[in-house]
Amino acid sequence: MSCVLIHGGTVVDGTGAAAYGADVRVRDGVITEVGPGLRAEGGDEQTLDASGAYVAPGFIDAHTHLDPSLFWDPLCDPMPQHGVTTVVTGNCSLSLAPLRPQDRQAVTTIFAFVEDIPREAFEQAVPWSWSTFAEFRDCLVARGGTAVNAAYFVGHTPLRMFVMGDAAWERAATAAEREQLAAVLDDCLRAGAFGLSTSMFDEDPTGRPVPSVLADDAEHAALIDVLARYDAPLEFIPRQQLRYMAGDVGRFVELCAPRGVASSWLGIYHNERSERAFHEMLDRAAAWQNEGIRVYPQVTPRTMDVRPNFFGGMSFMNLAQGWNRAIQADEAEKRRLLADPDWRRVAREEWDTVTFNPFPHRVPDRVRIMAARRPENQPFVGRTLADLVAARGGHPSDVLADWVLEEDLVPDIVGVGLSNYDPDGVAALLRHPGALVSNSDAGAHLTMFCAAGDTTLLLARHVRERGDFTVEEAVHALTGRQADAFNLSHRGRIAPGLAGDLTVFALADLAWEPDSFVADLPGGGKRLRRPAGGFRHTVVAGTVTQSEGTLTGARPGGFVGRGEATPV
Repeated sequence: MSCVLIHGGTVVDGTGAAAYGADVRVRDGVITEVGPGLRAEGGDEQTLDASGAYVAPGFIDAHTHLDPSLFWDPLCDPMPQHGVTTVVTGNCSLSLAPLRPQDRQAVTTIFAFVEDIPREAFEQAVPWSWSTFAEFRDCLVARGGTAVNAAYFVGHTPLRMFVMGDAAWERAATAAEREQLAAVLDDCLRAGAFGLSTSMFDEDPTGRPVPSVLADDAEHAALIDVLARYDAPLEFIPRQQLRYMAGDVGRFVELCAPRGVASSWLGIYHNERSERAFHEMLDRAAAWQNEGIRVYPQVTPRTMDVRPNFFGGMSFMNLAQGWNRAIQADEAEKRRLLADPDWRRVAREEWDTVTFNPFPHRVPDRVRIMAARRPENQPFVGRTLADLVAARGGHPSDVLADWVLEEDLVPDIVGVGLSNYDPDGVAALLRHPGALVSNSDAGAHLTMFCAAGDTTLLLARHVRERGDFTVEEAVHALTGRQADAFNLSHRGRIAPGLAGDLTVFALADLAWEPDSFVADLPGGGKRLRRPAGGFRHTVVAGTVTQSEGTLTGARPGGFVGRGEATPV
């Protein structure tokens, strides 16, 4: 194992305590010394200069969907360039194991739709050489490591499919099936799975609820009983409609609290319509936490901008019979539908009656045209769908359909500022004592937005520019608080005996830059990528994974199960 000495820096140890000047030594993957004036030992020890910079624990990103992409991108670009050393994946009821061979296509379809990850990437890069979680773990370890540590939730959806087959899509589990589900989850946790994730919200491309949605309280209780035996966390997605969310959260707290199981959930963003309700939910979470109940609502600092994917994905999921039907169709059928009068009638009706949808169809002034292929359409670049409707006349759905056809089915439009658009309102959420700064969604929605870089945004905007947090508070939010919430006991702090995962940065150097498309997915597919964030160094297990924005190619990261890394 490598040895590294980081000298001359200011240590922010992840506890929230005041920063102090000290050097940090890591040997054999573990922090061995923290103190001023440590002497270089020579030999295999690498020395990093941290003068004028902070030395912090490596950041923990607790809500990602990087489980498939780590197969084709083990360097996890650009997460290390934003100080991230540990990711938690398998969220939202979706994981790659356990999984029977006959269910691989179905799980790929759900992933491709819910998380907007191209099917071609799954088919070309994911080996699918496992059925059980233990076999999945062994496959990961045998591939030689990654540039980040990764902890893997078991997804409730593939777990149900593994036990119940086709019935997983149709009903709640029977008593006998609940016993099987619990037994398989127990096997997964013994093999190193991090916990369980479930969803009450997601659907497949046809609008059919994913299997986890059909679970009842008896099934959840049986699974949470297993989590309790391992002190393993639950991640859940409540229904995202405001009228259901608080009730769904309360339902899971009632199940988890008596069993002592930590849980985390998402769906809180700043916008004027739901600001009061979300603050009430955060107040309720803070009260629970004060009572010793570990429930953590996740809040991201990032503004929600969405580029709709017109060849799949969930951008129009709630416009089921109109726009979503066209989005999921092949190219020829898509062209036919967009021009068909009957389809247009249905699309108009849904457009007018459906109020909630990921793409902001009801607020055309927030849909910005970023580029145009046809010369005659160039005058609309930089303007909005509302401007286009005003200029052309007609129903917004028809105007958009015409534009998509004119732009050869690949219009470059973005829904901007759908939520989290007011920095003051976002800061109030981030600083709420009940909130967990998380929910990046990194690895998902690859053509809708780039979810990497929330760590940089928090430090650059909310520490350096706005002063919403001290650097000690922000680092604690990204490290120690994450480790406490998710039982990552060996990470998130700088102290002898803990994991040698570190990041070195100067606040003045940090930059959260706009994302742009790169074509580096398997099969040549595109994804949105954010440039490096200005971090001086990122270190995993004592090995440098990036320096000055450039990946080193090192893959020291391990498979993490409840705080313990499986050696590569």
